Amino acid sequence: MTTAGSRDRATQVKKFLQQHGLQAWIAWRPDELLMLTGYFPFWGASLVIYFADAEPVLFIPTIELPDSLPKSGVRVREYPWGEVKCSDPFGVLVAGVAEELAKAGVKPEKAGMNPSSARISLPMFTGEQIPMAEDFCDKLSAIASVPDAETLAGFAALYQRKSPEEIESIRRANRVANIGLRVFADNAQAGTSETEIASAVESAIYRQIGQDGIFHARGCAMVQSGPNSADAGRFNRSTARKLETGDLVLIELGTCVNGYWSDLTRTIAVGQAKPAAAEILSVVTQAQKIAREAVRPGISAGEIDALARNFITERGFGEYFTHVTGHHVGFRYHDPAFGLVPGEKSLLEPGMLITVEPGVYVPKSGAGARIEDNVLVTDTGYEILSRAGSSAAA
Repeated sequence: MTTAGSRDRATQVKKFLQQHGLQAWIAWRPDELLMLTGYFPFWGASLVIYFADAEPVLFIPTIELPDSLPKSGVRVREYPWGEVKCSDPFGVLVAGVAEELAKAGVKPEKAGMNPSSARISLPMFTGEQIPMAEDFCDKLSAIASVPDAETLAGFAALYQRKSPEEIESIRRANRVANIGLRVFADNAQAGTSETEIASAVESAIYRQIGQDGIFHARGCAMVQSGPNSADAGRFNRSTARKLETGDLVLIELGTCVNGYWSDLTRTIAVGQAKPAAAEILSVVTQAQKIAREAVRPGISAGEIDALARNFITERGFGEYFTHVTGHHVGFRYHDPAFGLVPGEKSLLEPGMLITVEPGVYVPKSGAGARIEDNVLVTDTGYEILSRAGSSAAA
């Protein structure tokens, strides 16, 4: 199933700049760099100037890992972050940005940036968040401007429609995640602990590095079983609890491959599920199928949510469906775009990639279930990226 309506990334970005009267955009968060250039930073101390009418300029630390640097399409400059002899690397960086903007004839009011530090993805080195200086935005404000809310919303909207190349990268992340899900199913046996299962899944994902063009692969697996699964609507974590026959066991699995994310959840029974747990799993499975099969261009996000929510409510579990039905995914675990929430009027378009993830969590029954797939909106319907041999529907 094609997504001919999807435009290439450069076209989307340049149209955004034109619509908002900008000649350049400055970005440094890992997910922004990935979206704008296809580059996933190791240290998280890189910056790009994306020009409306010139080649982007990418500033990288001198100690940056070279694996993921773009092979073409950007001009790369180093700056001395990581060098002991340089006491003010960010000053050097800002001076370099000012130099490039001046050479291009871009005045501060024509160069935009997003100053927020909220909800960013982590770089390849995931032990810390992006290590920019506390006053970094203040230094940049002398050479660039903070746009109005409408322009910032326009930039966030760039996350919504993925290019064909980006879809292939997210498809690969889902293939790797599926390897982890098979390990989850194989290990979900009575007597095995949640943490043992989660560690096996993460190990299987990590071992994919070096295959299929993968230079980075990380899984964040959180497994909850029996009564712990009833908490999965509020939080996800693995404990030392050992699975018991009759349990439902749920895995929330975020997988990052070369910077691109998948977000999946599966719930299965250990042996034969107890009657109350079996009913919960059946209702969630049916609700998820109804919702994802309705995905198509032109339907609103709120309609998708209502299909799942109404079905669950009709089956008597409405009060136990405590979260949204889905969100955009790909550049982050949760991309900054409209969600599949009650009343949301935004329409789905080809190239959008969403999760569909209804859930029911009933503390008194000691069971909870969620099924989550990554679903691509195509020209005529949808494609499930998170299923082995993913399928399309009209």
